[in-house]
Amino acid sequence: MILSALILATTPQTDPAADASACIRVVPPASGTIGTLENRCPERLVVFMCVTAPPIAERETYFDCAKGQVGSYDVKAAGSAPAIFAGARRVHLFACRFPQFLPRDVRYHHGRGLKGVCR
Repeated sequence: MILSALILATTPQTDPAADASACIRVVPPASGTIGTLENRCPERLVVFMCVTAPPIAERETYFDCAKGQVGSYDVKAAGSAPAIFAGARRVHLFACRFPQFLPRDVRYHHGRGLKGVCR
């Protein structure tokens, strides 16, 4: 009994409400490669992002999921952040409500997207 209490006390618990990925709206630019990540929620968020199949000409400037590259952004409540993603096949996001929760183990999984936990 004491052992199970100690394990629970040392194991970080996750809260499904902490995942705020649905709060982020990806807004493509009118031109160029820099778009906007808009926070549609009333809390500050930490957002992780990567893209699949970035344009070949500018490939080095993108956070390429296939290469394990992931960028992080601090997006204020109802605010936005510039991000390079235009022209990529797909944008993958993972976000946590901050500072209540911190993102952990954020990684790209082929076929499943960008995954992590908020603790």
